[in-house]
Amino acid sequence: MALLKNTKSSKTLNEKQWKEWNKTIFSLFWKIWLLTFFIELLLFLFFRPTPACSKAYYFYLFIATPSGLELLVLVSFELLFTRLFQSHSRRVVSIYTIFLISSFAGITVCVHTSVGMLPAMLLLPMMLTPLYRDHLMTLLQAVLVILLYIANYFYFTPNTPYMLPQTPFSPFVEICIFIGSMIVTCVILEKVNQDIVINEERSRRDSLTHLYNHEAFYEELEYYQKEFEKTHCPFSVIIADIDNFKKVNDTYGHAFGDEVIQKVGQLFLENSKKEGFSARYGGEEFSMLLPHNLPETVAEKIRADFAAFPFQTASGPAHFTLSLGTAIYDRPCPSASAFFEKADNALYQAKRNGKNCVVSYKPS
Repeated sequence: MALLKNTKSSKTLNEKQWKEWNKTIFSLFWKIWLLTFFIELLLFLFFRPTPACSKAYYFYLFIATPSGLELLVLVSFELLFTRLFQSHSRRVVSIYTIFLISSFAGITVCVHTSVGMLPAMLLLPMMLTPLYRDHLMTLLQAVLVILLYIANYFYFTPNTPYMLPQTPFSPFVEICIFIGSMIVTCVILEKVNQDIVINEERSRRDSLTHLYNHEAFYEELEYYQKEFEKTHCPFSVIIADIDNFKKVNDTYGHAFGDEVIQKVGQLFLENSKKEGFSARYGGEEFSMLLPHNLPETVAEKIRADFAAFPFQTASGPAHFTLSLGTAIYDRPCPSASAFFEKADNALYQAKRNGKNCVVSYKPS
């Protein structure tokens, strides 16, 4: 899985990925901040003043101080890394995310020193480490968590200004903190899982056309083949190749060639949106799976629409063509690649027939 692969420090995020990362991370931390603030207010309502700690002093120590510090850290990080220091290095954004979540966890634990179970929250930052895709970042996060625990144990707990006494409401406090920790855990896991799903999907897509890639196509073809063994319902495949594409690149440039490829991808997507599965099989080759045995109609529509589309060039509108081959899977075949070869042969026959046409595979 691409998300779990080790990432070198030199790897960068593009502008879109960088913005998505910041949006995801800061929306996550704003949720955590609001949830923490709500729990602190809830516990404040049940606090009974003592001679050593008034309501106002409790509010200052256990609400204003942690929430204020977390808010300051959150706003500072958001300002620093979205406005002033827009680094696209994956390792840099991972480091500032690590310090952000470590600051949140550290402030919460080191302020609420009288709650015995709270240091367990220092483990929550480790749950975000799959997002970094970097073993060194995981190690850095682990070291920071250990240092925070040591600082809390040897400095903050002995020097806490006020330790909450055990009261009849103490079990309620522990329950609220436990439930709050579980909710925070669920929020973090939701973001991690969402990122994993998004990256899995991206790894299956072609970046130029956003169609599925070669690997994803073969996975789907094998799935269709297995379904045929169960249901005996035929399916079909279409393969298309842009005619004289090298000449298009040589004449108009590779940027224009990308526009031509994107147009074919758009047509494939439009004609498989309700049913079917489209992929960019190779450089200028496209493929489509259809859950029926009428591929010629779809292929002819794609061919005609592409041939009729006017591409704007410096010398005026230009038209280009596609050759397409189709095959129907209506009987068992030794392998997915063996079946695909049938459509591929039909495509080559379309090329031999003069291009800009559709040829269907016919068993000899």
